[in-house]
This record gives sequence, C-alpha cells and structure tokens, in this order.
Amino acid sequence: MWWRRSFLAGLIINWLIVFSGNALWSEEAIQKKKVDLQWSGFSQFQLDYFQNNTNTFRLRRVRVGLKVETPAGWQMKIQIDPTLTKALLDLKLSLNFTPEVTLHLGQFKIPFSRESLTSSSQLELINLSRVVSLLSPGRDNKAKGRDIGLVLQGKFSSFEGYVGLFNGAGINRQDDNSQKDLAARWLWSPSKKIGLGYSYYQGQPNLITEESTVKKIRNDVEAWWQTERFLLQGEWLWGSRQEIKSEGGYLLGGYDVVAKRLRVVVRLEKINLDKSRTSDDLQVFSFGLTWFFQGRSKLQINYEIHREREIEVKNNIWLAQLQVGF
Repeated sequence: MWWRRSFLAGLIINWLIVFSGNALWSEEAIQKKKVDLQWSGFSQFQLDYFQNNTNTFRLRRVRVGLKVETPAGWQMKIQIDPTLTKALLDLKLSLNFTPEVTLHLGQFKIPFSRESLTSSSQLELINLSRVVSLLSPGRDNKAKGRDIGLVLQGKFSSFEGYVGLFNGAGINRQDDNSQKDLAARWLWSPSKKIGLGYSYYQGQPNLITEESTVKKIRNDVEAWWQTERFLLQGEWLWGSRQEIKSEGGYLLGGYDVVAKRLRVVVRLEKINLDKSRTSDDLQVFSFGLTWFFQGRSKLQINYEIHREREIEVKNNIWLAQLQVGF
C-alpha cells in the first residue's frame, strides 16, 4: 500500500541525511569514543511433570548475547541459541538520530505485548501466558516473537512510541509476498512504577508457515503497577482473521516474601481462539515460587491448572526450572 511505501521511503531518507551529513557526531567526538562490548547469557534446565504421570528433563533455553556500541553511534545486538535448528535469534542494528529518536533494523522482537517483549530470563513464571503465546504476532507462527524488519522508536517525556514494518515470515526467513506487516506500540509511563500501553498489528500471513491467506489483525492493551516488593500486571488481546475472532487476557500478581530473594506469583488467564465455538475456551491458573540468586540466576517452581470449558483433559502440570545467567 502507498502509505507503507511512503513510511519506508521516509525512514531511508532520514537515515541518509543524518548519516551522510554527520550532523550528530563530530570527528573529534568519534575519536574519543571506544567500542563498547557487553557479553551476556543464560541457560535454563527444566523438569516437566504432567498429571498423567509422564515427566521429562529438558534444556529449555541456552542463550548467548553480545551488545556492541560503536564510536559512530551505532549499537548492535546479537543473540543465538545453539539448541535451536536455526540458532540466530537477534541481529539488531540501532542508530540514535537524537537521544529521543532511534532507528532499529534487522531481526528482533516485534513491538507488541509487554509479556512477549520481556526477556525469557526475566519472566515471572516459567511459561508465557497462553493468550500471548497463541495470539501475539511472532509467537503465533513459532518465531519466538521475532521477525525481520525495521522500527522507528521515539521517546518524549512520559510517552514512548514504536512504528515498524516487518516481513511477517518469522525468523531467518525472507518474505514470500509483496506486502509488509505493520506493527505499532504506544506507552504512557509517568514513572517506572506504573504504565499503560496499546499495541496494534496488521499483517499478511506467511504462505509457508500459516494455512490461511486472510490478513490477521491483532490488538493488545496492557497495564502494570510495580513497587519495591509488589507487582500487578495485566493484558487483554483480541483480533480477527476473516470470520474467526479471538480474544483473551491474563492478570498476574507477584509479591516478594523476602525482598529480592523469594517471590510468590499468581496468574489467572483466559483465551478463546474462536469466539463462535465454546470448545476453544480455555482457562489456566498458575502458581509460582521464585528464589533469586546473585546476578541473573534463579530457581522457579510452578504449578498450572488447566480448565477446558467442554472437554476435560488431564493436563495439569508441575514445572521446575533452574536458570544460570551472567
């Protein structure tokens, strides 16, 4: 569509003007700076114990990341997971036009949903909520919430916004059509303790990974409130694909019984992938304990109760996960 082509052309023109004109950095300032390298990583070892008495150990994730900041103002983020068939997760290039405006290019998480954008090492519970994992773009096609594209980010006072275009094909894939998917996210956070947000996504399904050829639309409203020891967070997602309308949400609460050491977490969630069918209605109740070690290491124990509306399935599950990170 013309507006998507205009948006893309505008981003490229702005980048060329800033970069070629060297308006942001003087030669003297560049020479004084050095390349900054930051390594990070974590691994997660997990036990799943199902209600039907089957259980398994598994390596949930092994992530290694590198952040690079160049003297010219570019930042680069690389993240891989060797346990995956396609190990490359992130290759994100970022250019700060001004302290308030940044352009991101490459492969990275789509700006949609607070929980989807949260690092896997920082999730309050072991599993994502079902509504985020099944409806959030980049997760509904098993792409870890990621895609290839570009995003313009702006921060102004207590407001923050993201607008971007993506292939819509998932990670490590080229686009298979002439259309680009639109993603947008707006946040209002008057302080670090509280915030509200809205995300929107419109895209053309990938012909390889998705059966339907009808455009999908996704919406998300999020809110959170956090103090030194208490967290309250919730989201409601809804969307459509032709005649099929889906919706769902979750409410999560956490409290530090021992400050920065022992946390209790409870999450209530509900999802209906097809509002015209009651058999697709699912509720999940999750309870968790988290013990934090130094750095990014922690031990989590969760119990999930699954409640289907029509057909009862014995699929409650105990989860235990040890994370070691740096």
